[in-house]
Amino acid sequence: MMGAGSSHQSNGMPPLDVKSLSVPQLESLLRSQQVSGFRDHNGDRVKLVEEVMKLSLPLSMLLIRSDLKDLMRAPHHDDGSYAPLFIRMAWHNSGTWDKNKGNGGSNGCTFRFPEEKGDPENAGLDLAAEVLAPVHEKYSFLSLADMFILAGCVAIESTGGPFVPFAYGRRDFTSEEAADKYGPSMCPFGDGLHNSHGSRLPEADRGTAEGAPQGCPMHVKEKATIDGVRSVFDRLGFTDREAVCLILLGHMFGRCHLDTSGYEFPWYSFGPTSWSAYEHGLGYLSVYRMAVARGQSKMRVTGKGKRQWEVAFGGGIEPFMMLPSDMALWWDEKFREWVEYYDDNRKQFRLDAVRNFKRLVELGCEGILTEERPFPPSNGGR
Repeated sequence: MMGAGSSHQSNGMPPLDVKSLSVPQLESLLRSQQVSGFRDHNGDRVKLVEEVMKLSLPLSMLLIRSDLKDLMRAPHHDDGSYAPLFIRMAWHNSGTWDKNKGNGGSNGCTFRFPEEKGDPENAGLDLAAEVLAPVHEKYSFLSLADMFILAGCVAIESTGGPFVPFAYGRRDFTSEEAADKYGPSMCPFGDGLHNSHGSRLPEADRGTAEGAPQGCPMHVKEKATIDGVRSVFDRLGFTDREAVCLILLGHMFGRCHLDTSGYEFPWYSFGPTSWSAYEHGLGYLSVYRMAVARGQSKMRVTGKGKRQWEVAFGGGIEPFMMLPSDMALWWDEKFREWVEYYDDNRKQFRLDAVRNFKRLVELGCEGILTEERPFPPSNGGR
C-alpha cells in the first residue's frame, strides 16, 4: 500500500518510495506516525523524513494546526485556554534577538537550556513546553523551535484573531552548537542591558527616576521604564509604532500570577482569552483612553512588592491590570501617538499585528525558513 518494494529491512519495515504515494496515503502515513520506522532504498531515514515533509508539508501543517487548536481548550487552566501561554512562549523565544550581535531569537530553541529557562521573565513557561510535548512527539519531523512558534501563531487565530502565516526550518541546537554560539550558558541570557536580571526581554518595571521632583510628569518620573522598553525594541529592530503594536497584541491576552511574577489579574478582564481589538471600537485598545487618560487607573503595590496599575469595576469583576511597561505606552508622548492611532484604526492594527508578530518570530532565521504552502487538492496522485 505504501509503495513498498519486495525487500525488507532489519526492523521489519519495507523500503519506501514516498514519491509514489497519493495525498490520502501520505495522510495515513503521517497519522500512523510510522515514518520513523521506514527507510528509503539506501537505508537513510533522515532523507526519507525530509522527503515526506517536502511532499506532504501542506497536509501535515493542517494536521498540526488542527491538533494545536484543539489543545487550546483547557477548562482547568486560568480562563479556560492555553492560547495566552503559547503566545507568550513564542514571543519570549523570539524576543532575545540582538541585531547588533546577530544572535538570539527563536532559531536553536535555546529555551531548553537551564539558564534561559531560568530567566525570571520566562517564569511559568515550563507549562507551555510540557503541554506541547505530546504534539511535538507526534510530529517530531518538525523541530521543537518551530513547534513553539507555530503554537503561538495558531493561538492568535484560536482567540478570534487573524491567521498568522508560518514558515518552518528552525533548528534545535545541540548543547555543543549552543555552547559554540553563546559560550557556557548555551543561550542568549545574561547580557541584557535593560533588565536587572540580565535578560534580553523587556522588564516590567525599571523603577522611578532617582531624584525626580515630587509631582513631576510621569514621563520624567518613569523615564527608566520608558527608555528600557524603547531600547529593547530598538535592539530587536522595531520602531515605536511596531513596539506599541506588539505590546498591545501580547497583553491583550492572559493574566499575571502573583506566585509567578509578583503581579496579578488579567490585562483585560472582560475577555482575557479572546481577540478584543474589536473592529468598531471598545475592547482592550480602548482601555488607555477610557481609563488611563481619565485618571481611573490607580497604582497599587501587590503582596509581592510589585507596582501595578488597576482599573476597578466592582461587582465581582477582576480589575484590569497594567504593568509599568504598559503604562509607559501612555506616559511617553511618542508611544501614546501609536496607542491612539491603533485605537482609531482597528483594521490596521489587525494587519500590523500579523506582520509584526511574523517578523518577530523570524528574527535570526533569515535564509533558513520555508513558507508554509496552501494545502494541495487531492487528485488521487501526489
